[in-house]
Amino acid sequence: MQSVVFARCLLPLLIIISLDAWSTAGRILGFEGDARVNGEPATAETLLHRDGTVSTASGATIKIILSDNSVLDLDEDSEILISDYIFDPSDPQANTSKVDILAGTLRYVSGRIAKDDPQKISFTADSSTIDARGRFINISVCTPDGCE
Repeated sequence: MQSVVFARCLLPLLIIISLDAWSTAGRILGFEGDARVNGEPATAETLLHRDGTVSTASGATIKIILSDNSVLDLDEDSEILISDYIFDPSDPQANTSKVDILAGTLRYVSGRIAKDDPQKISFTADSSTIDARGRFINISVCTPDGCE
């Protein structure tokens, strides 16, 4: 009887926790130096949401894992905007990932969304260099003076 009562109390808590997990786009895997999410210093507990910005200062790097297991690596002096991100493993048709590269260099390793439908993944940048190697992409946004 006690286990039934415990299970009934635990179920709402698990639902609340899972709803929060579904609402996040991803989390920080690691960082060095001055890395920021929405202007605030990144921590191991920082969660990423749609319309969130991630930036790195000179000498800083950050590694992000999105909910579909995609991995984003930002080099120093980089900034991205997760402009649209939805991942629901039970509804692949609704999934989408759009990242705007505002500055610097981003490396991307694709996850579940790209595996289910590569057309659901998009990156935007003004002046950019894009290297695609299968499931790996490297994007560098150049300054008006050109790329190094």
